[in-house]
Amino acid sequence: MSSRTLYQTLLPLLLTLTLNFSCVPQNEDCDASDTSCEVSEENGSEEQEGDGEVEEVPTEEEDEDEEGSDENPVEEEEEDEEEHEHAQEPTETIRESFFSPWNKGGSTIVIDAYQGNSIDWNQMASDNNMVGVIHRSSIGLRVDTKYESRKNIAKSRGYLWGAYHLGYRGDTIKQADLFLDLIDGEQDTLMILDLEDTANGRFMSIDEAVVFMEYVYNKTGRIPVVYANHSTTIKLNQRVAAHPLFQQAKLWYARFKSNVTDFPFGIWNNYFLWQFSSEINCNSTGSCLYNVPGTRYDMDVNVFYGSRGELESRWHNY
Repeated sequence: MSSRTLYQTLLPLLLTLTLNFSCVPQNEDCDASDTSCEVSEENGSEEQEGDGEVEEVPTEEEDEDEEGSDENPVEEEEEDEEEHEHAQEPTETIRESFFSPWNKGGSTIVIDAYQGNSIDWNQMASDNNMVGVIHRSSIGLRVDTKYESRKNIAKSRGYLWGAYHLGYRGDTIKQADLFLDLIDGEQDTLMILDLEDTANGRFMSIDEAVVFMEYVYNKTGRIPVVYANHSTTIKLNQRVAAHPLFQQAKLWYARFKSNVTDFPFGIWNNYFLWQFSSEINCNSTGSCLYNVPGTRYDMDVNVFYGSRGELESRWHNY
């Protein structure tokens, strides 16, 4: 066997081994629901729904896998030359979208919640920039207990509505079926696949994410939005850049900081939504990068760089 042939034979194996030993994302990349970030949950508070109804927030035992506050301060990650060697030169519009767009006129706000967050719908209605609610529908093979009731409230109040599935390792098709059962064919519900630390054996891997995306598309003809933090977006660029569903999917990008100068261009040249605030970078209500009335500091807050009308025109999975 010639040395060239041997090289061609071993290269795929070397690439596979390299990808399998990816680094765990640093704190600012972690989604609030990623318990591999060593987070702890604030418990014991009460939840106020719009009509004055008070409900208890689930205890840690009831919802042990959920969003919590990061114990360590947010730190800048060291730049990796290899990660950015293929970065594109952004246009001025794209550049502006990464510099605190929530402080600029013309941007809109979307919250994403799960059963452990509290919402006062009456107070939230006072924020005219707040136009959409994305809610966890399911995590692995479990259903979020607040999904259905909050869907009804949000839609009745005129908010755009979305559902995310937090993917766990194993039983990919069963997870997809559960997710689709909860969506129940509703065309106005934005579908999202939440990918956490894909190298962690607890969460859905990239290979499983491909199966999930293909299954949902084959069943519905719709392509889920992909939620990923900075590190996971880089891995997706490395692994699925040629996959047609990922090429067409929108990116919901998680990065908990005011300005982003190193967006991982590749499959995506910009975000659809940017999750920029949560308890990971805010530890007291009213002191976050953006404060949505009727929510606490542990609420995830996202920005769309455009008007409500522009967001409505893109609020679909086609």
